[in-house]
Amino acid sequence: MLKKYQQQTLAIELLKRHARVKIVHQVTGIPIKPLRQTYRQLHGRSPTPGSIKFSTRGLTGSRRKYKDVTLFAVCYRVAASKLADDQIQAVITAFDAYKHSYPFGNLDFSAAWVVSEDIKDKKVQVSICPHCRAWVLLNAREDLVERCGVCNNYL
Repeated sequence: MLKKYQQQTLAIELLKRHARVKIVHQVTGIPIKPLRQTYRQLHGRSPTPGSIKFSTRGLTGSRRKYKDVTLFAVCYRVAASKLADDQIQAVITAFDAYKHSYPFGNLDFSAAWVVSEDIKDKKVQVSICPHCRAWVLLNAREDLVERCGVCNNYL
């Protein structure tokens, strides 16, 4: 009974952050239909249809998007180091920190989930620019050009 309560509580926390229903289902195991109904109750509208991006590279098309993703990745790296046992809680904590640090950021929770999965699977890495010491995200761009988002130097 306690596990079911924890799953429902987690589902509500994720849905409050506008997470895609598919992600919430994947994390909690709760069927999609009640998740959609709960989303409607929380937000007064149906969840956003369509698929989610499959990789961080699809989220970093412009310099602005790249900087948004990098900021979240840094927040996630810190949260994951403190919450090593609980990946979803690390994503929630990092997303909340991202939104607190940059309220006008365009990264949504589902995109943050994709970035965290890529970091966890080591498809992208957070590093430091050797020129200006700013955080950079490696292997995160479609064009495969590794440049710092701050000083614009090649890495």
